[in-house]
Amino acid sequence: MVEGLYIHIPFCSIKCPYCDFTSITILDEDIHKRYIDRLFEELNLYKDLDWNLKTVYFGGGTPSVLNPKYIVKLIEFVKNNHKNIEEITIEVNPKTYKYEEFKILKDIGVNRVSIGNQSFLQKNLKILGRNHSPEDTYKTIESALKAGINNINLDLIYGISSQTIKDLEEDLKIYTSLPILHISAYMLTVYEGTALANLVNENKYNEISEDLATKMFYIIDEYLENKGFLRYELSNWAKEGAESKHNLLYWQRKEYIGIGVSAWSFVGNRRFGNTKNLNEYIEGKGIGKYEEILDEEKIKEEEIFLGFRLKEGVSLDILKDKMEILKDLEKENLLYIKNNRAILTRKGLMVINYIVSKLI
Repeated sequence: MVEGLYIHIPFCSIKCPYCDFTSITILDEDIHKRYIDRLFEELNLYKDLDWNLKTVYFGGGTPSVLNPKYIVKLIEFVKNNHKNIEEITIEVNPKTYKYEEFKILKDIGVNRVSIGNQSFLQKNLKILGRNHSPEDTYKTIESALKAGINNINLDLIYGISSQTIKDLEEDLKIYTSLPILHISAYMLTVYEGTALANLVNENKYNEISEDLATKMFYIIDEYLENKGFLRYELSNWAKEGAESKHNLLYWQRKEYIGIGVSAWSFVGNRRFGNTKNLNEYIEGKGIGKYEEILDEEKIKEEEIFLGFRLKEGVSLDILKDKMEILKDLEKENLLYIKNNRAILTRKGLMVINYIVSKLI
């Protein structure tokens, strides 16, 4: 049964130099309206699926560059057809929504906000090409809380060139002092084709060493745990009960539908995705353009890789023919066995691809 709905809003006010997502700097309301109209049409394509919708997630891009009336219309449409939705999340950039917008969204059912803050240090924000200030983030959190949305996630990027351990600890101190329930921390990755990759190729940006990246992850994990944020997935920490229900669907291989440009869906043993071209999508072309049918081997690979990202790890029932390899990995302090499950250590999480390659 389909339990999750992802709605991709590709529009942004600027394109961040590190961003590899499908995002487009178009703020023309006519384009926005045509795009939203196409989202409704795509939603109707899936009306006959076996639904038990629990979560809705507006991602991007920057959904908050849209007039909130479009978000409201989409949520109304979805709620009219699905009565048991538990979580509705919208990604927001600081400087976009104020109290009035958050109140509109709260009244229609949005109960979780993910804020693309990335850092509270101005020098980091400058390198990342962010167009907001730390003060903008404080105001955004305050506005969401005032509107009654208490489940707030803040994104954190680490591993930035010139970032020191002291810088990271300063960020963590600020993050954990705020009235938020969830923190997503991502290592800055250089993706080919991005502006950041061009800077690397021109020797204008230096990536940090793997040793420093690992040390930073250890510091984040320990610091957040000491402050009551428990890691439940490789890049996500939450106060008890505040885990992202939507993202857990992905990692637990539950079925979901993604609508919008470049969005992907997973139903049965089939994964399918839409065109990355905005005009093509608006014209109604390229929906379900890409498709992958998962065989038993691929399904097992996914169960292992996604399972190891989670704190619960992977059932030994899946790995019963790999016990000798597991013992070797345990000796290397890369994983441990508990309650019939193999669970990665902090050290193991840093080499998750290596571990998975040994087990598939």
